[in-house]
Amino acid sequence: MTKRLYILLPVLLLLIQSPSYTQEKEKEITVSAASSLTDVLKELGPVFKQKTGTKAVFNFGSSGSLYQQIEKGAPVDVFISADQDIVDKGIKAEVLRSSTKTILLKNTLVLIQPKTSELKIKKLEDLQLPEIKKIAIGNPSSVPAGKYAEEVLTKNHLNISLKEKFIPAENVRQVLDYVGREEVEVGFVYVTDAAIAESKVKVALILSGHKPILYPGILVTGTKNSEEAKSFLEFLKKSPEAKETFLKYKFILP
Repeated sequence: MTKRLYILLPVLLLLIQSPSYTQEKEKEITVSAASSLTDVLKELGPVFKQKTGTKAVFNFGSSGSLYQQIEKGAPVDVFISADQDIVDKGIKAEVLRSSTKTILLKNTLVLIQPKTSELKIKKLEDLQLPEIKKIAIGNPSSVPAGKYAEEVLTKNHLNISLKEKFIPAENVRQVLDYVGREEVEVGFVYVTDAAIAESKVKVALILSGHKPILYPGILVTGTKNSEEAKSFLEFLKKSPEAKETFLKYKFILP
């Protein structure tokens, strides 16, 4: 009996050490990304994992707020901003790794109103109409869509006259929610946001007169997952799956 046990013991040890008995810890990267990328990246995350074995854990918010978290030491591997200025600031402060910066996408700023709204808005000056009492806009200091909207309004000499109507939002998706729930008459979002909520909102105006809306992706300095993080950016930039999905969500490829 003892002899048989000695013979079986190496076999049992081999079985216990095999992949079916022990699972290697899953590789993960943390990606902080602009709110406007929520739906598209949630769809692409599982595709990336299937192709590489690495799980992308997402943290969505306004680009400014996300950068502040990274600056304070949040354990983030990849940052994707809707504002190139924020990324350039991070590079200058050596918080973000300059050599890894890549422009992934472009977008378009639009003015939206509730789907059921009967207000006829033909030009930006129409925002001065008394029927328009509330305008949702991202906080320009941290929300890129709000910053781009402020640029457009300032260029058209409307920023001061409309100030009392502004309802500030923490990110572009909050603006979308305000308009979709008919809590405001209009709001400034990206065309990609309007597209995912087309049952609740409609585009009143396509806007111009602001800096180009670019989405740089970049590695955070000090990431312990450089190879996986670079692989994720490469996947977003070059894979057919990513390109097809971005176009489906109405993003513009660079």
